[in-house]
Amino acid sequence: MIVADASSIISFARANKLDLLKQVVRNMIIPEEVYDEIVMKGRGKPGANEVNSAPWINVRKIDDKKQLTNLSEKLGRGEKEAIILAEEIGVPLLMDDPQARKEAKERKIKLVSSPDILQEAKDRNLIPNVRESLDELIEAGFRISDKLYGDILKRAGEE
Repeated sequence: MIVADASSIISFARANKLDLLKQVVRNMIIPEEVYDEIVMKGRGKPGANEVNSAPWINVRKIDDKKQLTNLSEKLGRGEKEAIILAEEIGVPLLMDDPQARKEAKERKIKLVSSPDILQEAKDRNLIPNVRESLDELIEAGFRISDKLYGDILKRAGEE
């Protein structure tokens, strides 16, 4: 089980890799705001219909909305809710935004990145390599520095 924010899900959807995400994660929880960002505000965009009808993605309210004010104003509402929800239920958080990850780390939340999902998929023999899928995510709009790209491929043994 894992909590996710919108950008990670959207990246996988744009790259036609939501099924891969499902195979690795199996059970995902998203806060209401993330659901609204993807399904309501993103109607007609990649991932909207899939997230709306996916039995493996569950929407959940955060318990303590007051916690929203304790997070950086630089974060979006969906990122804030995802951090709080992961903290409340004590599960890892799938998140790629550096500022949001910093906030989550400060709260001692276990973090997972989209490249981590790809590495797990490779380890489970769901994909032959990380590079091809990572390139597809990047082509679909996933942003990553050249240094981090190289580090990910090095860890995957694909440099």
